[in-house]
Amino acid sequence: MHSCKAFIFDLYAVMTSRDVQLETMHFYRALAKEHSNWGGKLALLIGAECVHSGAASAVSITGGASLALDSNAATIKAAQRAGYLDFVVNSLDEALRALKNEVRQKRALSVGLIANERATLAEMDERGIVPDARLDSRADEQGALNSEEHNFSAQTAPVLRALDTALLAVLPADDLIRRRWIERAPQFLREARSGGRWIWLNETELAALAEQGIRPSPLP
Repeated sequence: MHSCKAFIFDLYAVMTSRDVQLETMHFYRALAKEHSNWGGKLALLIGAECVHSGAASAVSITGGASLALDSNAATIKAAQRAGYLDFVVNSLDEALRALKNEVRQKRALSVGLIANERATLAEMDERGIVPDARLDSRADEQGALNSEEHNFSAQTAPVLRALDTALLAVLPADDLIRRRWIERAPQFLREARSGGRWIWLNETELAALAEQGIRPSPLP
């Protein structure tokens, strides 16, 4: 694969609200702080909370590839059914065969691997396979909203498409991070295809939307 130095994200545990779109946005923002584009990079996801969350979708939205590792087959298969993983394999060799070309071509792909975590990590180390990021379930800090994060409700698909168009219109043309989130989140995350859109905005952008009668939903 590659030999880039890995770093550890101290990301918050799974959101108690289970708002997967918000959770995925938090993962996405954390990734984007490290690299604006993850094409050609690999993220390793470890543990049930990380695997069955928005982490893999967030990596795909950035353009990167992810390997989700868990010894519990039910967890991995449930993540695949939920749309968080593209497919599932049972050996590291199978996973690497699938990921190698996608990483080289800088294409997004999420692969679930059902295997013993400790043994697989040891094998990866022996083979010199070093991911660019490692996300796991060890962090115990809850992900909290900050004042710039807002949810805009949209009850139908046409309304959501119109909302996304309005959001894109108030963003700077060179703001590739937020534009990518709006444009790609529905592609890689089922929960981003209906109900509304989470996005982070400044006061000027909120005011521009308010002039169009578009306001964020009240927070609980």
